[in-house]
Amino acid sequence: MQATDTFVKDLRTYIAKEDEKPLLGTSFYKNVISGEMSREQLKRWALNLYYVTGQHIRAFGGIFMNTGLTPLDQKIRRHIVENLIDEETIMGRGDDAHWMLSMRLAKALGATDEEVQHPVVPKESVDYVNWVIELGRKEYGLVTLAAMSIGGETRSDGSAKGFVTALKEKYGLSREDLEFFYAHMGESEAHGDPVYDMVEEYATTEDRQQKIRDNIKTWCQKFSAAQEGGFRVAMGLDHGVQVDLA
Repeated sequence: MQATDTFVKDLRTYIAKEDEKPLLGTSFYKNVISGEMSREQLKRWALNLYYVTGQHIRAFGGIFMNTGLTPLDQKIRRHIVENLIDEETIMGRGDDAHWMLSMRLAKALGATDEEVQHPVVPKESVDYVNWVIELGRKEYGLVTLAAMSIGGETRSDGSAKGFVTALKEKYGLSREDLEFFYAHMGESEAHGDPVYDMVEEYATTEDRQQKIRDNIKTWCQKFSAAQEGGFRVAMGLDHGVQVDLA
C-alpha cells in the first residue's frame, strides 16, 4: 500500500495528465474555437450539457446519504451542502442554480420547452448518468465525491476561458447566456481541492486506495465519452436517444 500522501500525489499527477484535454471534449473545443459549429448544433450540444448537469444532483444525494457520524463524514456532508448551494440555489456561484444556468444556455441557442423536457442525448451520456447515480447509491460517500470532484472539479479552467470567448465573439452569446461557465471558473479551489485532503484522511488501506483510484479513472473515461458523444449528436453523426425529464 502507498503512503496516503504519495497516493494523493499520484492522483494529482493523473489529473494533471487528464487536464491536457479540454474537460468538455476536444472535438467540441476545436470546433467552437474555429467557429465551425452552427447555433443549431450548439443547441443540441447544450441540451446534452443540461441533461448531464441536472442529473448530477441525484448523485450528490447518494453521497450525502452514504455517510456516518465520524468527523470525516461531517466534512463530506458539509462539502456537499456547500456544493448543493451552488447547484440548487441563487446563493452560491452564479446567479441561479447551475442546472438552470445550463438550461438558460440551451434556450439562448433556441431550445424549446419541449426539447428541454425531452432532450436528445448520446447513449454515452445516459450510461455515464446511470453509472454515477448508481455509484452514489451504493458506495461510501467519499468514493463518489472523489470520483466526481477530483475527476471533474479539480481540472483547470484554461480551456473554458478560450471557448467562452469564442462563444461570445463568434456566436453572439451574452455574459448572461454564458453564466454557467462563469459560475464554474475557479471551481477547483472551492469544490475540488478540499476533497484531496479528505481522501488523504480516508485512503489508509489498499482496498480504499484502489476503489478511489478505479472510480476516478472510470469517471474520467465515462464523462469524456459523454462529451464526445454529445458532440457527435450535435453534429448529426449520431441520432442519440430521447430522455424524459418532465
